[in-house]
Amino acid sequence: MSATAWQQQGWGAPPQQPAAWPTVPQQAWSAPTHPGPRTNLLAVLAIVAAAAGTTILLGLGSIAAIVLGAIALAQIRRTGDDGRLLAIWSIVLGAVTLVGLIAATVAGIAMIVTIVEQLPASGI
Repeated sequence: MSATAWQQQGWGAPPQQPAAWPTVPQQAWSAPTHPGPRTNLLAVLAIVAAAAGTTILLGLGSIAAIVLGAIALAQIRRTGDDGRLLAIWSIVLGAVTLVGLIAATVAGIAMIVTIVEQLPASGI
């Protein structure tokens, strides 16, 4: 194969220079002067309690999520902190979990009563 054949196939051709990127003037980095509002600690604790209420601490975590979420909403209104959605979702998640727990308890008791009523009255 000749040298021109290599160049025609792209093997021997010199690499093309990439297009130059536009230059942006470099500015010195500086920390922000005001980092912004901080997230309310009770809102974070409320969403953690709501998560625990759906997995580990069924009744206690749900009640704690509702109470902490309500207190966090009041604090957020007063101080202007972030975390309003965390507090709202913790109240919603805690309430839904608590209602589900109550419904499951009522259904379980109804099943036990039904089973006991169906037992033969043979003195057991």
